[in-house]
Amino acid sequence: MKKDNNKMKKIIEIVLAISMATIVMLLGIYYMPLQFLIFLYAIPFVVIGIKHEINTSIIGMILSTFIIGLLTDKLSGLFILITFLPLNIALVYTIKSRKKSSEIMAISTVVLIISFFVIMGIMGDITGVSIITQIEEFLNHTLSAQLELLEGMDLSSYEMFKLKDTMEDKLKEVLLIIPSTIMIFSLIMTYINYIISVLILRKLGYGIVYIPRFSRFKLPNNILVGVGIMFLGTFFLKIFELFNYRTILANITLLTSFIFFLQGLSVVDYKLKRKNRNWFLRLLILVFFTILIPVGGIITFIGILDVIFDFRGIRKVI
Repeated sequence: MKKDNNKMKKIIEIVLAISMATIVMLLGIYYMPLQFLIFLYAIPFVVIGIKHEINTSIIGMILSTFIIGLLTDKLSGLFILITFLPLNIALVYTIKSRKKSSEIMAISTVVLIISFFVIMGIMGDITGVSIITQIEEFLNHTLSAQLELLEGMDLSSYEMFKLKDTMEDKLKEVLLIIPSTIMIFSLIMTYINYIISVLILRKLGYGIVYIPRFSRFKLPNNILVGVGIMFLGTFFLKIFELFNYRTILANITLLTSFIFFLQGLSVVDYKLKRKNRNWFLRLLILVFFTILIPVGGIITFIGILDVIFDFRGIRKVI
């Protein structure tokens, strides 16, 4: 009798997970203000995978994406599956294996990055045009529309020329940093799915799951040496005119600025935590800094200084 009850409870939980994930994805697809919900799609399946078996989680997500494909279009269902299924498997496997939080994040982020590039490849094969070219065409169209609006603002020919030149340079910069942007987005998306899944599991009584503390985030001690070697390598690429060094330099610059920005934010969070600020206030302050202070600003500089001087005194702890 007890075995039957447990089986029924498991079935109900799986059905709820499929229903919740499907509704969340459909709301994100059809309602613009709720698009952020799309990034939470994998969470119910990660929780089910930890509570039960990974196969259960996989089957549940396949059923969910099949339903989404029927209600939207088959290609969307396929892309959702390709994006989230590998991430789901990676998170469930690494959490159940009790990997360190850094290993869980690294493995799952790499898996998600690969998924995005696979989707880009498939889209290129379907349309016959690479996704980068499609993005470039979209940005050029947007640039043309903005320039048309500016023409009605009584600007001089020189001012129009300078504005056009500046906007074209920005467009080129955006195209250059697409690879690093995908990597950063994958890292953020993985962390959101990881941390929320872990918090839900804790609420369900799975105390063995470690909750990573952002205030303890720390880059390796030799990160500055590694960054220096990467920039030196890019310098040699420029000298010998190998590959497209501008693209490599732009992506390395963005990635290094972002990781030091993260460390700077973690220092701010650590100091707020030491002053006994509640989690909601800390979150608001971190979001405030993230939105208003650009990557490469004062927070990034704090992150670099923390690598050198260890403001939090956690170098020996980690």
